[in-house]
Amino acid sequence: MIQPRILIVLLGAVAFSAAGQLLLKSGAQQLAHLGRIEFLAGAARNTYVLSGLGAWMASTICWLYVLRVTPLSIAYGLTSLTYVLVPLASVYVFGEHIRRLHVAGIVLIMIGIACVLSGE
Repeated sequence: MIQPRILIVLLGAVAFSAAGQLLLKSGAQQLAHLGRIEFLAGAARNTYVLSGLGAWMASTICWLYVLRVTPLSIAYGLTSLTYVLVPLASVYVFGEHIRRLHVAGIVLIMIGIACVLSGE
Protein backbone atom coordinates (compact mmCIF):
# COMPACT_ATOMS: atom_id res chain seq x y z
CA MET A 1 0.00 0.00 0.00
CA ILE A 2 1.29 3.44 -0.87
CA GLN A 3 1.60 5.67 2.15
CA PRO A 4 -0.85 8.59 2.11
CA ARG A 5 1.98 11.15 2.17
CA ILE A 6 3.65 9.53 -0.84
CA LEU A 7 0.32 9.34 -2.66
CA ILE A 8 -0.19 13.08 -2.11
CA VAL A 9 3.27 13.84 -3.53
CA LEU A 10 2.58 11.53 -6.48
CA LEU A 11 -0.73 13.26 -7.14
CA GLY A 12 1.17 16.56 -6.90
CA ALA A 13 3.52 15.32 -9.62
CA VAL A 14 0.53 14.44 -11.79
CA ALA A 15 -1.18 17.77 -11.13
CA PHE A 16 1.97 19.77 -11.89
CA SER A 17 2.50 17.76 -15.07
CA ALA A 18 -1.08 18.36 -16.24
CA ALA A 19 -0.89 22.05 -15.34
CA GLY A 20 2.38 22.29 -17.25
CA GLN A 21 0.77 20.85 -20.38
CA LEU A 22 -2.13 23.30 -20.15
CA LEU A 23 0.20 26.25 -19.63
CA LEU A 24 2.43 25.21 -22.53
CA LYS A 25 -0.63 24.91 -24.78
CA SER A 26 -1.75 28.41 -23.75
CA GLY A 27 1.67 29.81 -24.52
CA ALA A 28 1.86 27.99 -27.85
CA GLN A 29 -1.51 29.41 -28.85
CA GLN A 30 -0.32 32.92 -28.10
CA LEU A 31 2.77 32.35 -30.25
CA ALA A 32 1.05 30.50 -33.11
CA HIS A 33 1.20 33.45 -35.50
CA LEU A 34 4.99 33.81 -35.27
CA GLY A 35 7.61 32.39 -37.60
CA ARG A 36 10.22 29.87 -36.46
CA ILE A 37 12.84 32.21 -35.05
CA GLU A 38 10.29 34.61 -33.59
CA PHE A 39 8.47 31.63 -32.07
CA LEU A 40 11.58 30.48 -30.22
CA ALA A 41 12.40 33.99 -29.01
CA GLY A 42 8.79 34.55 -27.98
CA ALA A 43 8.64 31.23 -26.13
CA ALA A 44 11.70 32.21 -24.10
CA ARG A 45 9.78 35.28 -22.85
CA ASN A 46 6.21 33.99 -22.73
CA THR A 47 4.79 33.82 -19.21
CA TYR A 48 2.66 30.76 -19.97
CA VAL A 49 5.54 28.84 -21.52
CA LEU A 50 7.88 29.71 -18.64
CA SER A 51 5.19 28.81 -16.09
CA GLY A 52 4.58 25.52 -17.90
CA LEU A 53 8.27 24.68 -17.74
CA GLY A 54 8.27 25.62 -14.05
CA ALA A 55 5.32 23.29 -13.44
CA TRP A 56 7.20 20.53 -15.25
CA MET A 57 10.20 21.11 -12.97
CA ALA A 58 7.95 20.93 -9.90
CA SER A 59 6.46 17.71 -11.26
CA THR A 60 9.93 16.25 -11.74
CA ILE A 61 10.97 17.13 -8.19
CA CYS A 62 7.83 15.47 -6.80
CA TRP A 63 8.43 12.47 -9.06
CA LEU A 64 12.02 12.04 -7.88
CA TYR A 65 10.83 12.07 -4.27
CA VAL A 66 8.23 9.39 -5.06
CA LEU A 67 10.80 7.22 -6.83
CA ARG A 68 12.98 7.17 -3.72
CA VAL A 69 10.41 5.19 -1.76
CA THR A 70 7.91 3.63 -4.18
CA PRO A 71 8.36 0.81 -6.68
CA LEU A 72 8.47 2.19 -10.21
CA SER A 73 6.03 -0.49 -11.39
CA ILE A 74 3.36 1.02 -9.15
CA ALA A 75 4.21 4.71 -9.25
CA TYR A 76 4.51 4.87 -13.03
CA GLY A 77 1.07 3.39 -13.57
CA LEU A 78 -0.45 6.14 -11.47
CA THR A 79 1.10 8.84 -13.63
CA SER A 80 -1.42 7.77 -16.28
CA LEU A 81 -3.80 10.08 -14.49
CA THR A 82 -2.32 12.84 -16.64
CA TYR A 83 -3.97 11.12 -19.64
CA VAL A 84 -7.28 11.62 -17.84
CA LEU A 85 -6.75 15.11 -16.44
CA VAL A 86 -5.31 16.85 -19.50
CA PRO A 87 -8.11 15.98 -21.95
CA LEU A 88 -10.81 16.78 -19.39
CA ALA A 89 -9.17 20.08 -18.50
CA SER A 90 -8.74 20.85 -22.22
CA VAL A 91 -12.50 20.72 -22.61
CA TYR A 92 -12.96 23.23 -19.80
CA VAL A 93 -9.96 25.50 -20.46
CA PHE A 94 -9.75 25.49 -24.26
CA GLY A 95 -13.26 24.42 -25.27
CA GLU A 96 -11.91 21.33 -27.01
CA HIS A 97 -14.22 18.43 -27.83
CA ILE A 98 -13.67 14.82 -26.84
CA ARG A 99 -15.05 12.07 -29.08
CA ARG A 100 -16.74 8.97 -27.67
CA LEU A 101 -13.78 6.76 -28.47
CA HIS A 102 -11.53 9.15 -26.54
CA VAL A 103 -13.90 8.94 -23.57
CA ALA A 104 -13.74 5.15 -23.81
CA GLY A 105 -9.95 5.33 -23.67
CA ILE A 106 -10.09 7.57 -20.61
CA VAL A 107 -12.42 5.10 -18.89
CA LEU A 108 -10.02 2.25 -19.71
CA ILE A 109 -7.12 4.23 -18.26
CA MET A 110 -9.10 4.79 -15.07
CA ILE A 111 -9.84 1.06 -14.87
CA GLY A 112 -6.13 0.36 -15.33
CA ILE A 113 -5.23 2.77 -12.54
CA ALA A 114 -7.78 1.06 -10.28
CA CYS A 115 -6.15 -2.29 -11.11
CA VAL A 116 -2.72 -0.94 -10.23
CA LEU A 117 -3.98 0.39 -6.91
CA SER A 118 -5.95 -2.74 -6.02
CA GLY A 119 -2.96 -4.96 -6.78
CA GLU A 120 -0.93 -3.05 -4.20
